[in-house]
Amino acid sequence: MKTRFVRAALAVCLLGSAAVLATASSVSPSVAAEPAGPKVSPPVGKLLTGAKKLMEAKDFAGALVLIKQAQALPDQTPIDSYEINDFLAITAFNLNDHATADTAFEAMADSPAMPDAEKAGTLHNAALFATEAKHYDKAIKYGKALIAMGGPADAPVLGVLSQAYYFTNDFADAEAAALQSIAATAPGAAPNRGALAIALSSELKQKKQDEAFKTLETIVTYYDESDQWAQLVDVSLGIKGIKDLDALNLYRLKLAAKGASAPDDYTVMAALALQNGYPVEAQSVLEAGIAAGKVTNTGKAGQQLADARARAAKDRATLSSFEAAAVKSPNGELDVKLAETLYGYGRYADAVTAARRGLGKGGAKTDANEANMVIGMSLAMQGNNTDALATFDNIKNGSPSVMRAQHLWSLYAGRKYATAPAAH
Repeated sequence: MKTRFVRAALAVCLLGSAAVLATASSVSPSVAAEPAGPKVSPPVGKLLTGAKKLMEAKDFAGALVLIKQAQALPDQTPIDSYEINDFLAITAFNLNDHATADTAFEAMADSPAMPDAEKAGTLHNAALFATEAKHYDKAIKYGKALIAMGGPADAPVLGVLSQAYYFTNDFADAEAAALQSIAATAPGAAPNRGALAIALSSELKQKKQDEAFKTLETIVTYYDESDQWAQLVDVSLGIKGIKDLDALNLYRLKLAAKGASAPDDYTVMAALALQNGYPVEAQSVLEAGIAAGKVTNTGKAGQQLADARARAAKDRATLSSFEAAAVKSPNGELDVKLAETLYGYGRYADAVTAARRGLGKGGAKTDANEANMVIGMSLAMQGNNTDALATFDNIKNGSPSVMRAQHLWSLYAGRKYATAPAAH
């Protein structure tokens, strides 16, 4: 009697260099209808029938004993060996012995007795396990064979294929496979984080800076990772001819996205705030750096903080008169300046009110892009991302640095909050 199992697909997600497999319970086998075709020899069939019963009872350790006895039998036919490895792969996986499962799946994928009906599933699983075992040449072989036969070249297979290419220094094919894996993501789902990592690293290896920037944008959109936000901001700060206010807006994003990690992130931002006339914001930034353990209250940073505090005290003393003057002003220039000041105070709702009032007044010196920028940032800081996105869309025809700040803040307001799976 011939016994065969239908193997469930093994879901895989990549993180770094690890292949993370589904839990053992998700690949518990079920008995298929008796198929036509070559049959195992009676001695092998007897042992595998016993193993099948134990596997159905979740006694995988007991099943393994019988499977090993079948492995030891002499004069095996190719179909005997294929079926023994089939049982062994599922049993080893359920026992969390991935090395043995990999060996068995690879033997099945290389077997001349592999049935046509099982080629897609066998190649699929073999590619996943070969990648986890760092048998990258094998993974590429199985992945390419699966794609060539029109098999399920799904996001997991493309993801591990990209990883195999990457670790064999084939960065062009690694990028292509990773991007295909990302494109194969189900609607509404987050792209595989590992595939994104492979795409980014491959693009950087090929010095494809624009492509790498776009991949970083995808990462922060779905995973909101502070380190990646920091990279996007740092690259953007290098835009030629960037103005102080645009640089300040980028640093504001870096702080909001929790990407500030170095002393300069705080001290440079504080310097920009002081240069633009927002000493209260400078003080709060420096104090945040001290609280985070990134800035010390000594040396140049200490002097900068003392200056910010002195100027902030004067700013607070004159703020009410500044607000009154802005309200009475016939044009919106003072209102927009007031909105920037209030943003630095953390008074985001009041900043929105002042900037909108300034837009309503207009005036030759009223910068509509600046007004919309501070409105959008203030809305985003309050968690009103829908209105923030709509406001950022009103920023038009600005300088490259203005439009970069607008673009990154729009990404921040539109992020998806996905969670990357844990590494295996």
